[in-house]
Amino acid sequence: MKKFVYIILAAVLAVACSSKGDYKITVTFPDASYDGDTLFLTSYDSGDTLSQAVVANACAAIDGEVEGSFMARLLVHGERMGFVVEKGKIAILWQDGLATGTHLNQALNDLDKRLEELGDNDSLMVEAFNRAYHENVNNAIGPWAFNYYLMYNEFSSAQIDSLLKELPAGYRDLKRVQKAIKFAGQHELTAPGKPYSDFSNSKGEKLSDHISKDKINIVDFWASWCGPCRREIPNLQQIVAKYGDKVNVVGVAVWDKPDDTHKAMGELNITWPVIEGGANWTEPTDLYGVSGIPHILVIAGDTIVDRGLQGEELTHLVEKLVANKQ
Repeated sequence: MKKFVYIILAAVLAVACSSKGDYKITVTFPDASYDGDTLFLTSYDSGDTLSQAVVANACAAIDGEVEGSFMARLLVHGERMGFVVEKGKIAILWQDGLATGTHLNQALNDLDKRLEELGDNDSLMVEAFNRAYHENVNNAIGPWAFNYYLMYNEFSSAQIDSLLKELPAGYRDLKRVQKAIKFAGQHELTAPGKPYSDFSNSKGEKLSDHISKDKINIVDFWASWCGPCRREIPNLQQIVAKYGDKVNVVGVAVWDKPDDTHKAMGELNITWPVIEGGANWTEPTDLYGVSGIPHILVIAGDTIVDRGLQGEELTHLVEKLVANKQ
């Protein structure tokens, strides 16, 4: 059974598209605008920088040695892409965002294409990630797919532990899996029926500053770059239009730059208060065990009534709660 480990023996500061080693990554950029930038090879799981190269003549190359395979990301010029590091020659056309030349990267490209075809069908996505990690349990795609399988489900800590017992021991050591276990615990502490947990941003603005004990509170975790988040805004606006001062919507902008948040608020005509914390602000999502957005909390008084609802399910719950208060 292969271990999901990597050994980087050399970092190449490349000035041309040439490389040598166990694996060879050659990146070709669309033009010279990337020249002089540093291309970083990072671990998908931990985010650690493993190697780097300087882009020159619209090219960069990184090589090294690897045991087995692992999922990685390349970062440059404020952009990123994911792929598999494995033995062989890996060719990347940056504008296409695809890695070719090795077996697992081709398999990952095929999987990405299938996932894209599924669109926003969460149940089919869950099935696809479940099948993908079982089919690739002993290579780099397995842990990557397993992580997304966890993200698309609200498993308890006990359920995740049960899944891990059927997988190689290395899965439990993955930082993203450890984070999922921690999030599951936080999710249980902030489950429906529990008191809501307060948080604040660097300006001292608290969630409790915006919670009304006399109204149905809808707390929306969102970001400007999140397509599903943006698509949920009109539903929230319809709820506000229908129920007026009986409901209270509060936005929580997470993992987002303030300028982008403000721009999106104007584009989407968001009129309710939004608590901002910046791109690296994780306190709210860590506290509530939120691994994907949008994520909506419904709070009445000090109690979480439900969470994770969107669309018609959210509308029906609000309708029921408003009726019960009358």
